[in-house]
Amino acid sequence: MRYHLCWGTYGSWLPGDPRGFRTRHHCRHVEGDYRHPPPPGEYSALCAHAKRSLKKPPVEIAPPLRETIARACLEQFVKESIDVFAIAVDSWHVHAAVECPSAGIKQCLGRVKKVSSHRVRRCIPGRLWQAGCHVVAVRDERHWKTLLGYITAHAPAAWVWQKECPRADAKKQTRV
Repeated sequence: MRYHLCWGTYGSWLPGDPRGFRTRHHCRHVEGDYRHPPPPGEYSALCAHAKRSLKKPPVEIAPPLRETIARACLEQFVKESIDVFAIAVDSWHVHAAVECPSAGIKQCLGRVKKVSSHRVRRCIPGRLWQAGCHVVAVRDERHWKTLLGYITAHAPAAWVWQKECPRADAKKQTRV
């Protein structure tokens, strides 16, 4: 099964965020989303409360650490026998396009987050990642191609890696 995985840094997207947000398990209807944010100031009190509740400042991944984090994620995905087709790490979140069995994907992603945070803990002490992750099953080939384009479009702001895939329409090279 193919998936779009996404997870963010600690404190990067809080309840009341002006870019839009969702409550846990969508218990409360919230107007707007990242494409159509809620009216300015509508949830500012909630956002201020969430910021005060943080145990440390929000984490931002500096450009020199993005490749280190991405490579740590890739290494752990390989150990977990998960095929990665693309990954992008920017200042506040990670996107990955993967193919794997559905069983245990969130637990596996927890291990990926742990390994990557340990790799940079001298530079980013304490918690690097927010709790949880976003796992979206890819519906069809069109969705998959759109996802790969979306992830690779994060460059140059993000550190992006994409698996080399032979083109289906390429002719096979033979030696004479």
